[in-house]
Amino acid sequence: MSKHPPEPRLLAPFQRMNRLAATLVLAAAISSGPTTIPAATPTGLPVPTPPTHSVARSDFGMVATGSPEASSAAVKILEMGGNAIDAAVAAALTLGAADPDASGLGGMTYMVIHLTSGQTLVIDGTSPTPMAVDPARLQELKTEDRLFGHELVAVPTTLAVLECARSRFGTLDLATLIEPAIATAEKGYRLGPTQIIWTDYYREELLSSGYLRGITYPDGDNVGQVGKLVCRPDLAQTLRRIARDGVRTFYRGRMADQIEDDMIRNGGFLRKTDLAMLRVKVVLPVHTTYRDVDVLTFPPPGGGTALVEVLNILESFPTSFLAEDTAARHHVLLETFRIALADRGLAPTNFDPLQRGFSPASSKMHAQRRATMIEPGKLISDTDLYGEVGPECAPPGESTTHVSIVDRWGNVVSLTQTLGRSWGAKVAAPGLGFPYNSFLETFNYERPQCPGYLKPHFPCPTDMAPTIVLAEDGTLLAALGSPGSDLIASIVANVISNLVDRHMGLEEAIAVPRVLFGGLEEALGPYIEVTPPITGADVDALETMGHTIAERFSYPAVSRTIVRYGGVNAVGWDADEMTFVGVGDGRRWGSAQGARVVTEAAPSR
Repeated sequence: MSKHPPEPRLLAPFQRMNRLAATLVLAAAISSGPTTIPAATPTGLPVPTPPTHSVARSDFGMVATGSPEASSAAVKILEMGGNAIDAAVAAALTLGAADPDASGLGGMTYMVIHLTSGQTLVIDGTSPTPMAVDPARLQELKTEDRLFGHELVAVPTTLAVLECARSRFGTLDLATLIEPAIATAEKGYRLGPTQIIWTDYYREELLSSGYLRGITYPDGDNVGQVGKLVCRPDLAQTLRRIARDGVRTFYRGRMADQIEDDMIRNGGFLRKTDLAMLRVKVVLPVHTTYRDVDVLTFPPPGGGTALVEVLNILESFPTSFLAEDTAARHHVLLETFRIALADRGLAPTNFDPLQRGFSPASSKMHAQRRATMIEPGKLISDTDLYGEVGPECAPPGESTTHVSIVDRWGNVVSLTQTLGRSWGAKVAAPGLGFPYNSFLETFNYERPQCPGYLKPHFPCPTDMAPTIVLAEDGTLLAALGSPGSDLIASIVANVISNLVDRHMGLEEAIAVPRVLFGGLEEALGPYIEVTPPITGADVDALETMGHTIAERFSYPAVSRTIVRYGGVNAVGWDADEMTFVGVGDGRRWGSAQGARVVTEAAPSR
């Protein structure tokens, strides 16, 4: 890990809201608590009405994650005097226990951190490919429709990223921050709808996965009902070892030996040398302005450049136009998302912002040129969008989870982590208790002209775009992000436009229906939530313009479908109410919780 981060662009410091009169203060934290989950919502059963979103308010810090256990872990750290970075580390580790299909020690983590000094930094946990990777072997598996298993595993970075963040910007020791995850794994968490959806979706692969089958289907061939208590004793023991021996054991010690032995036995490419070579980077975020706000997001090979391009293009259109609910507005959104997705597929994935500057796709000038391609009522041709490189070069992905945290001192964290597919490669090292990632699936194995053609020790591209949005005076408007693979940029852009162009509060900006474009894994095209104020007539009008609608989503729905529209877990500062607000997106049963008791401590770093 680098010891000397680059000096980032300075922004106006976050306005401090220090209302403590003593070392220990009770906050009047008002929270709706985690979203109420139906007694049973297995894959395919109806979700009759739009979801209820988890909303919380507090004067002393705010958390929004994909699980109530992870949100509670982060709040506990805030209340004992830890800062937002400490809380994010605790939440991320706990998600590996309580949301194990989407993240964990075998995965990848991206962090955007805004400090009270006004600095905004990125901790880049992009997973590199193993040195011994064999594209021909992976093409064989793809041809046989068997793209799961040890061969798909890239270097896990989550633990290295979290330790980098803790050691450089946190205030508490690793053993303290890992304790909530150990407790969750040992004492159990409540099974949620999202995990049931994805576990049953990959039922065949998981039932044949040996050791991981005992984790995903502990009662035979039934994953269980919503609310079932699930314990993970092997993971608890692994976390205890890390708390005792440090992160080094995972990358250079006995745990690394266990991972290598498992890979050799099962034909995987990952080796202890790959683990030992890992170095996460502290770099600059991609930055743009949208109207009068600053947007700071994740650089390549993450998905932040696509989000920045979307916002830069939308800035060419009047706020009044984007504030309306019309088919014309939806057409502009969809065309903008198509452009950004196309440019994302054409971008090099070995991009290093410290050495090469930022991607041309993130520039205002590029966006202005691309915006002129958008015509009322008419689609841009694929030839104009892609040139010689088609959408088949773009990477797939799927299961991801997002954490947003702000502490009372004004430190902000936006963190996204993933295993690639849900349950990653569908395999795990016996006795360690966590699944491996499936990141090698994101590459092309047979088209050297594609930017994502597989090479040894090459960064694995993702669409993840953890983002922080600052108001004109430097205060926090929102820290946000979402799962959703190639839909992420359009999901996050929907929310930012709602906040800025439509002047919505955070809850409304997340709750209103979304117009998205993507879906390379199923059907490439528009995905639209047909819920008021969006109507069926609006979608009909889009079809007359030439849009081939991939999905008209309406209620009653099925739980497998609703998760496609993202899970934006966000925190912000409500300037009208002068308090923090958090929202957990009900589409993926997110959880927002606010700190209630705060011990004076944090600023030591």
